[in-house]
Amino acid sequence: MVLLSAALLAAGCDGANSVLNNSETAPEPVSNEKTAEFTYPMPGNIELTFMNESLTGIPEIAPIDEEYEKRTGISIKHLGGTPMTDQKFSLLLATGELPDIFLNTWLQYPGGPEKAVEQGYILKLNDYIDKYAPNLKRTLEENPDIDKMIKTDNGTYYAFPFIRSEAGRVYGGPIIRKDWLDELGLEIPETIDEWYTVLKAFKEKKNAAAPVTFRTLFLGERTGGFAGAFGVMGNYYVNDGKVVYGYLEPEYKEYLKTMNQWYKEGLIDKDFAAIDAVTVDKKMSSSVSGATFGWQFYIEKYNAAAQETDPNASYVAAPYPTRVKGTKPEFGQLDNAYAGTSSAAISAKSEHIEAAMRWLDYAYSEEGSMLNSFGIEGVTYEIQNGTPVYTDLVVNNPEGLSSDQVMMQYSHGTNFPMIQRDNNLPAKYSQTAEALDIWRNTNHEQHLLPAITPTAEEADEMASIMNDINALVKEAELKIILGNEPVEAYDKYVEQMKDLGIERALEIQQAAYERYLNR
Repeated sequence: MVLLSAALLAAGCDGANSVLNNSETAPEPVSNEKTAEFTYPMPGNIELTFMNESLTGIPEIAPIDEEYEKRTGISIKHLGGTPMTDQKFSLLLATGELPDIFLNTWLQYPGGPEKAVEQGYILKLNDYIDKYAPNLKRTLEENPDIDKMIKTDNGTYYAFPFIRSEAGRVYGGPIIRKDWLDELGLEIPETIDEWYTVLKAFKEKKNAAAPVTFRTLFLGERTGGFAGAFGVMGNYYVNDGKVVYGYLEPEYKEYLKTMNQWYKEGLIDKDFAAIDAVTVDKKMSSSVSGATFGWQFYIEKYNAAAQETDPNASYVAAPYPTRVKGTKPEFGQLDNAYAGTSSAAISAKSEHIEAAMRWLDYAYSEEGSMLNSFGIEGVTYEIQNGTPVYTDLVVNNPEGLSSDQVMMQYSHGTNFPMIQRDNNLPAKYSQTAEALDIWRNTNHEQHLLPAITPTAEEADEMASIMNDINALVKEAELKIILGNEPVEAYDKYVEQMKDLGIERALEIQQAAYERYLNR
């Protein structure tokens, strides 16, 4: 698996926030055409339209937006967002009116990103990188590993990517009330049996109505969840060079049997199938729940919220569970350095291609990298002995905001087209800082399926197969956990998956994986 090296992250314009695309055999790098001299800010007062992949509406203008406009000379009009998989995305395509810049997961486009280019929705960026993106171009040339990740098998650059730093690839896992464990004389659970003991104690001795609560995305696809203890995970992954589909594996049935038992006994939140993040937060920061799966910053906000009324409250990370004490978890949460998310494509109909390229390329410059990582010098940080040091606005905020809440206004620390740079953001609670090392201790790396790109024909076939299968597995999973169907019914669902073409889908994935390895 390709990882970002420390040298890359420290390389400033040449690496700290550079981007590269996936390449095929004998990569066809961007040409050596001389790039014209250009300096920011760009003249002309150009305004670009922008959409992202979130359904949260149009964001308020933050200081980072104002600073970006000042430095680049280009203003951005936010139009809200829609995920690639949402019907609103298809309706948007039908209008033929895409924004100048569209941040999304273009690997999920029906038929793949090559097809989005072929159909005239987004630009093939190869020639434009030569002309208008010197920072990205230099990064690609100097970091072939990133180049391999972010272009198609045919060598097409289709978007400016978000590349995670090595530290940024792990950001989620189990979270538990350590103060409850201490009170009950229990250790942080490491095995699935120990989790059962702990959750029973939370229910019976702490009167927790929902001992563990979580959203369905944590069942075993975005993270290993509890499924990882059984040696499986949802969706596609790799075992010894072979692509497998976790929902087909017999161990997944064992996992569902256990979850069904826990649900019957009232250990799993009875509302988990329809719960949202806000509700999980409320349950975790009260006495309703004592454990969840979540992201690192949840630990910070749970401790802050609960300690207002209970100074002894303590939320900590727990390791991903195993079945055998002392063994290393097989799965956890680990993203590819390039997972395809937050990748910025440019509309093929844009009248401002150069401005869009220049605005996006700024993130891969040293100046842009520093802004995206540390915010505005003199406001959120100062340089001391050559090192960025955060100001009191960040570490001792007068309004009581946490450091990550402040930096969300002044920087693009994540989920933005750039190469992420470790910003060493200070946490108020030591439990927050300790979480990533706990969650990182798994064998997940060897199972990661990289950002493969099936051909347009293969992608169409995959979409036809997986649309039905994705709906089927989610239905089966919930019905069995909730007890609406017996665990034995999963065998029927496996046969249905085969009837729907899962074995053909695995063939396509395997072929695309092997092509990726040979790029």
